[in-house]
Amino acid sequence: MVEIQGGPAKWERVEQYFREAAWPCRTPSPKERRAARRAFPSDSANSRFLWVDVPVTGSPWRADREASWQLAAVRRATQAIVYDRMLLREESDRAIQPEWQAHSTEAQIWATAPPHTPGWSKPIWWLRRALYRSAVRTGLFDVGLRVHGGRSAAVLDLVRLVRGTTVRDDVDLRPLDGRGRPNTVQHGEDALNRALVFILGPLFAAAFLLVLARNAAPVGVAICWSAALFCICVAGWTALTLPLARTRLGSVSAVLAMTALALVFTLDIPGVKSGVTTAQAVAMTGVVYYSAGLMMLGRRWKWQALIAGVLPLIATLAVAALPLTSRFLHDMYADELSLAPAETSVSGIWQLAAAVKLLWPSLGAVLFIAAGWGIMRYFHFIRPRSITAGATAAFGVVLALATTASAALDSPKAAAEGLKQAAVRGSEPPPYFGVSPEWTCVVPTVPSEKLTEKGGILRAEKPYVSFGVADGQVVLWNPETAKPLHVAASQVRLTPQPSRARTCGGS
Repeated sequence: MVEIQGGPAKWERVEQYFREAAWPCRTPSPKERRAARRAFPSDSANSRFLWVDVPVTGSPWRADREASWQLAAVRRATQAIVYDRMLLREESDRAIQPEWQAHSTEAQIWATAPPHTPGWSKPIWWLRRALYRSAVRTGLFDVGLRVHGGRSAAVLDLVRLVRGTTVRDDVDLRPLDGRGRPNTVQHGEDALNRALVFILGPLFAAAFLLVLARNAAPVGVAICWSAALFCICVAGWTALTLPLARTRLGSVSAVLAMTALALVFTLDIPGVKSGVTTAQAVAMTGVVYYSAGLMMLGRRWKWQALIAGVLPLIATLAVAALPLTSRFLHDMYADELSLAPAETSVSGIWQLAAAVKLLWPSLGAVLFIAAGWGIMRYFHFIRPRSITAGATAAFGVVLALATTASAALDSPKAAAEGLKQAAVRGSEPPPYFGVSPEWTCVVPTVPSEKLTEKGGILRAEKPYVSFGVADGQVVLWNPETAKPLHVAASQVRLTPQPSRARTCGGS
């Protein structure tokens, strides 16, 4: 119930807005109007009360707040005083009726035994009857008609009506789901969806908590297990309040079976399977979070779901394919090792992978904010077109970029430091997006005084970390000078380092 103040001109303006917005409205009855004026003192010549149906998309929880926000938009658009005096939430849920499929009974005579059937032929007729019922259940005799309704005379009367109005008189019904069984509670569509969320969601949360408890301290283990037990209890209680099976016992049994599957999938069973790692659990949680947020965003705005789900991926791949971006990390890696860009050249696939690594923090930040926006708008925590929420989202994106971009930009330096340490220790050098340095023995094919060396003196008895050949030069890493060593490729021969050998002489 809303109250419009300002006289007939303002009343007409606001009602015109309601009609253009397709919001049904009606005038209260005299009794309702008298009660409203007693509850909300107002001047009858200046104010008017109306019942208005405000459509609210999203969760029914806190829907009254969303309706108030929409009426605030009406006030701004009409420049009139509109008060939301009374908010009554009306459930728009509908009961899910049983579904039936019509099928032909023309072949039923093939499976019906004659009145006087010999005893020796009864197993054959039982087999024919079983085959006929299997064919009916699999839809081999279906006709183009489906019926939604309870298992009552109305459904049978509909079949009789079909028999009387068509050329067919061999039509019968078969159930397509379990809701047509006797004494089955017909739940609402949204109620059933909410129950599934409150069953599967807590079970997923319990599995995630059990993964975290694997590497936690004793106090953390107790907290995680207690929280996981609470989540399992929430799932079981939801199954009791809204049974998914025929009985409550069947619903609890189904929840227990799903809980057992979640525990087997999550926990480590020695000698059978390894459990889910913390990194895998965090990755799955991120995927579920983003999928849920995008779905909730898409239920409200289709075009915003497209922007939040597809355009960031396309933009990331497009920017990563640019020549400047694709070589950025490789050039930083070459600069850390004092190498030329040609000496760290790799295929375009590796350049694209490095560019995606550089850009994925921005992509992740955008997707995280978009999913969070969808979830908070779905549950009416954010006001429509809120400047504060928009500024907070922009600040979150900037903060995420500032904190994660440094990690991506530090990766060339970390890889270069790892290579330098491997060259000193004699361990395996780390690769870096297609740049795969490896230990190599360099055998001169000309006298040592004729070697063309740059960056140090080649010692043939020692293995070197080699980057391959670039511009006719063998590019090696010299741990003595901590700089690259270049030798003419025509003057040396490269051979693999003997396994676990510290010298190239095999000793």
